[in-house]
Amino acid sequence: MLRFGLQLSLRGGREALIRLILTAVAVGVGAALLFCVLADYHAFQASNNRECWECTQGVPASGQVKPTPGAELWTTSADYFEGQTIERLDVAALGPRAPLPPGISRLPGPGQYYASPALAALLRTVPRDELGDRYPGRLIGTIGDQALTGPDELVIFIGHQPAQLAATGANVVTKIATSPPEQVWSHYFRYAFAVGVLAVLFPMLILVGTATRLAAARREERYAAMRLVGATPRQISVVASIDAMVSALLGVVLGIGIFALVQPALANASLIGIRYFAADVTPTALDYVGMLVGVPVVSAVAALLSLRRVQISPLGVTRRVTPPAPSAWRVVPLLVGIGLFVGGLAMTNKQSIGGPAYPGLLVTMVGLVIAGPWLTAQAARLFTRLVKGPSPLLAARRLADNPRAAFRTVTGLVLAVFLGTIVAGLLPAVNATTATPSANGLNNVLLDAFGGGPGGGPFGPTGLSPQASAKLLSQLRAFNGATTYPVYNLQQSRQPSGPVSVKPKGHRRGGGGGGGPQGPGYDSIISCASLNGLAVLGRCAPGVKAVEVTASNLLYSDNPTFSTQPIANASNPAVSSNFSHLYLEAVLIRVKNSATLERVRTFLDTHTSQAGSANPPKTYGEAVQIRLAYADTVSRLVYIAVALTLLVAGCSLAVTVGGNLVERKRPFTLLRVSGTPTATLYRVVLLEAILPLAAATVVAAGTAYGISVLTVNRMAPAGTPTPTLGHVYYTTMGVGLLISLLVILVTMPVLGRMTAPSNVRFE
Repeated sequence: MLRFGLQLSLRGGREALIRLILTAVAVGVGAALLFCVLADYHAFQASNNRECWECTQGVPASGQVKPTPGAELWTTSADYFEGQTIERLDVAALGPRAPLPPGISRLPGPGQYYASPALAALLRTVPRDELGDRYPGRLIGTIGDQALTGPDELVIFIGHQPAQLAATGANVVTKIATSPPEQVWSHYFRYAFAVGVLAVLFPMLILVGTATRLAAARREERYAAMRLVGATPRQISVVASIDAMVSALLGVVLGIGIFALVQPALANASLIGIRYFAADVTPTALDYVGMLVGVPVVSAVAALLSLRRVQISPLGVTRRVTPPAPSAWRVVPLLVGIGLFVGGLAMTNKQSIGGPAYPGLLVTMVGLVIAGPWLTAQAARLFTRLVKGPSPLLAARRLADNPRAAFRTVTGLVLAVFLGTIVAGLLPAVNATTATPSANGLNNVLLDAFGGGPGGGPFGPTGLSPQASAKLLSQLRAFNGATTYPVYNLQQSRQPSGPVSVKPKGHRRGGGGGGGPQGPGYDSIISCASLNGLAVLGRCAPGVKAVEVTASNLLYSDNPTFSTQPIANASNPAVSSNFSHLYLEAVLIRVKNSATLERVRTFLDTHTSQAGSANPPKTYGEAVQIRLAYADTVSRLVYIAVALTLLVAGCSLAVTVGGNLVERKRPFTLLRVSGTPTATLYRVVLLEAILPLAAATVVAAGTAYGISVLTVNRMAPAGTPTPTLGHVYYTTMGVGLLISLLVILVTMPVLGRMTAPSNVRFE
């Protein structure tokens, strides 16, 4: 029977050959898309599991360091260039056999450095006063892939004299960390990939099943004839399984070929904000084996399930009866998923970032698929009551007869609507809490802080001395296209040995004496001219030249939502505008273009920052960009999942509609011969596709929007507006659904030719 099954599949005539090709192509498209998702997930895992040399810990150096075999001084920090983060390692060997970071063959000596290939290319092409002057010495080599997460990562290892690096507070390191990094976003991305895989897997399985059942009615007649001449149910099962598995196996092989063609483009893409090494963007061997085995098995199961009538008796094909209607119990998994999501959301915190709610989200997606047939049956029942006419009657009657088959056609589209609605609801809320009007108002303002609080900044609590600050401000004001706004330290003026306070006469503050902020906690002074230039930071009372402010919030530029709240208003204490005797706490510099920004940043890096400073100069716009990158990455993953789902669902829809037309050739032709207009038949086909899609889409969109509202209310800061679905969402969903309808319309000419009166004779 195995040989006979292969003969029927491969040499069964023109009809069998066309069915084999169409099925293989449909399965190949779905398999290629799933291979793409698995390949990118494997690259994500490879990048996420690399050795985290940045996680290396040590013990603080005590100023004077002694030569120590097997040890080195080590400081890691971040720098920025045109919105890109540069990872910086400052290192100095304390003796022979010092630990070696990955990716290099020896430690850089004083006046030497290694750079990643991407950074080395930048250093060669960008003017030195914009980037290269920040790094002392000369390039002696590039950093290997072992130390990088991708080919575009910017990393630099800089060598120093031990005494020079010890003075900056470096750590003594005897062993470099080799364990993977513990990143709070790793679980988040894994869940996002899981959602993406599920979003593609469901429609792909449906596509495989639909393609396998292509022209199922025609094959059922053939198998029934075989039963009548003596074939046993077991033999029919073997033949049907071989037929399905051959086409599915050819489809997977074709999918591997399609993936091989698109893999270079996939390797050059940056799905989660970084580009992976091309060698990592590939499925694992287990993925290939799983697809080569799993897809044919799924196809065989789908084929066997389609033979229930044949297995009952050889005449079962002609004794078609209406299957039992789906019960309301199908809604239970959907309700359970919503309950799990709400419960998980209640348990979430800042560390889990919504992780406990993800199982509920996945169960909700499964619940939508299970509840779809029941929703389709209810929509058909309601439609017959509301709309009269032959087309609605015929379409609703067929939907009520087999709602499972009707919904199977649009399952992928429903999942795409569900995911798209969640993204459309959450992304604006995330952006609103990060890219606030205040943060955007300081988009091109660079901040460099020098102190301002106990232990704050590399210059200690005092900031820059009056002499050093006067020189620095003079140099900064010499830059064309840059405007400098200084912030002075008020706490230093209250130290017992410091200069006298500049508080105005008559201004009283609770408690007396120095040693720290008093009363309202004002710790800094800024001129009203500076506030006028940075209007989002506040305002002065009329006639006031300078005010006391609480600038500690201002200096945390890594959180623009928190740092760009107004720090001054008319009630802030007025002070003298003579700041020449105060220590400079920070400078804010507004720049006109990116070249000026990088020149100013390079100047600050080389004149005010110590090696490995934990707080290098950064603009508020870059801080916003860093925080938005996480939301953009996750939304990009979901949007890609939605696009892939729409593509797979479109293929499934085309296969299903075409297969249904072929199987219904006889009844449609008889209807047309009996006087039914062709337009009526067209409307029947359209309504059969639109009704299940509309019913499940409304439920999917409503559920997803409710999930978005609950998520924002639970995780967003107080005062975040309720999510709203904008025109982009409606346009995207509308275009997706319109494309689906166009897929159906493409089959209409086939329906016209197939039901022509000349085709009234049947086999």
